[in-house]
Amino acid sequence: MKLSTSSNIVFDRPDGSAVSMERMMRYAKEAGFDTLDISFYDWSLPGSPFLEDGWRAWIDQVAEEKERLGMKFGQCHAYTYNFLDPSLTAEERGRHEELVLRSIECCYIVGSRLCVTHPDTDYNASRLMAVSEEKNAAYFRQLLEKTASFEMSLAVENMCDITIAPRRKYGAYPEELVSLAEKINDSRFGICWDFEHADIMQQNQRESLRLIGKYLYATHVSDTHSATDPDLMHVLPLTGTIRWEEVMKALKEIGYQGYFSFEVNNYGRYFPECLLPEALRLMYHVGEYLMKLA
Repeated sequence: MKLSTSSNIVFDRPDGSAVSMERMMRYAKEAGFDTLDISFYDWSLPGSPFLEDGWRAWIDQVAEEKERLGMKFGQCHAYTYNFLDPSLTAEERGRHEELVLRSIECCYIVGSRLCVTHPDTDYNASRLMAVSEEKNAAYFRQLLEKTASFEMSLAVENMCDITIAPRRKYGAYPEELVSLAEKINDSRFGICWDFEHADIMQQNQRESLRLIGKYLYATHVSDTHSATDPDLMHVLPLTGTIRWEEVMKALKEIGYQGYFSFEVNNYGRYFPECLLPEALRLMYHVGEYLMKLA
């Protein structure tokens, strides 16, 4: 396994200001990280350079900063949207798809060859899970074709639907994602396991990872204090409810060799500037500690 962190290591500050990508990279490097995960889930917020006409110059600057710092990008996170939403106009769908492809191209430019993405649910289907699986398979096969020139693999992430119960989200359970991967049957398509989502869903992490097995291509690593309050989610491992020793042993058991990638955007957010370097070094040391358990 390889330790990495999302670029949202310090995405925004208590006063609401945003932190530049280059500054985040320097924070990560100084903390000890050499591998990053750029998330276009964050970089699609209003005002982001990713959304503007000059997006290519922006991502080229990110790539240059990566080289200057001696860092690399491992797994990344593509732009996502609800692609099974029937209310989208053709114009809206076209814009969303443009941003999906743009995000994957950006990941390619910075050197990543693995993008995490989200499944979607067809809420108009009477056979919700079966129809959603068929439509997800069709969408991701098409996306793999569209991005073939980027040599990019995709990893679909496990969802969390506890806040909308008894309604369901397709892809909230490992067996659904494994079935999707088997249906697509392409070595460029696998699964990203979000440990926090699984914990909120009260799933057995070890049994889930054993079921996923060879399809585990990526991970999202964070802890939580709540199943419903976003401000109490995405916190540093060992400070929440997840049993990390069990998780790490399970990763070792299935022979996982991918990225162990922090997604703890609520950790660094509240520290004052003068404490950030120490706080982020602690984050890195927690990652080192967990890796030794595997």
